[in-house]
Amino acid sequence: MEENQTHLNSPQVYRTKILVELLRKHQSMDRDILIKEISVKENKNLSVRTIQRYVKTLNEDYGIIITLNKSTNHYWLDEEKSANIESFLSHIEILSTAELIKSSFNETNNALAFVEFENKATISSIPNFKVILEAIHQALPISFGHYSFYHLKEEDYTLKPYFLKQYQNRWYVIGETEKGYRTFGIDRLKDITVGTKKFKQKTEEAIDKFRNVIGLNYVDHKMEKIQLSFHISQKPYIVSLPLHHSQKEIITHNENNFDIELSIHPNFEFRQQVLKYGSLVKVVEPKWLVVEIKEELRKGFEGY
Repeated sequence: MEENQTHLNSPQVYRTKILVELLRKHQSMDRDILIKEISVKENKNLSVRTIQRYVKTLNEDYGIIITLNKSTNHYWLDEEKSANIESFLSHIEILSTAELIKSSFNETNNALAFVEFENKATISSIPNFKVILEAIHQALPISFGHYSFYHLKEEDYTLKPYFLKQYQNRWYVIGETEKGYRTFGIDRLKDITVGTKKFKQKTEEAIDKFRNVIGLNYVDHKMEKIQLSFHISQKPYIVSLPLHHSQKEIITHNENNFDIELSIHPNFEFRQQVLKYGSLVKVVEPKWLVVEIKEELRKGFEGY
């Protein structure tokens, strides 16, 4: 029976995603209303005990802190104390996609004829991903050869790996070498070996350093408030897929524009994101960034 399981299967894991999304949207919800909404979405009647088990799993296995106020019978999601909720939701989406592909294989042996992956980098890095993630769990250093696209040569490194980060469909490992924090694309790591001497884990500190950046570099510029003005046609895309978790809409009463504010380190990757929108975005603040983007656009124009 579902009530006696000690783990969650794929459909059940997806229900926890719905649970988290509902609590994020409403901040808190009456337990019975929450159960009803999840049951309707999943077309399956869920019991109070099942929801209690889901909440326990989220708290203990995923670090998503949900509490029940017994006096009001309301569940509440503590976003401040919870682990990275966006990462959890992305994790669940990956599981759901894998389940859909698996079920398609059961129905036809030609399922992948209808699925096209963006590139091979993610797939080729899977063996490295597993080795690195295990090293992170055990707080063990890794040694490897790394080919630099910038320097066009391979060098050997030893790294204390703290966490894995995905950016533009590539996976990167972030940690410390003897020279400080470094980021490596895991699809370019060769001959990975795991050491035996444990190190002091600094994952929270490392994640915090990269919390206010878009991409992989946090040392290009100090943290600043950035104001961007997009053509209104871009609003649905920017709202549904924010540039950064700090993104806030600025109300300007200009129906032709959609303005946002970001609190970030305006690094190279961020400037690349701005430039890719071309005439559909304008930097408003800070003024030094306005000048820099204008200069990049001028150089690009002169290239033609």
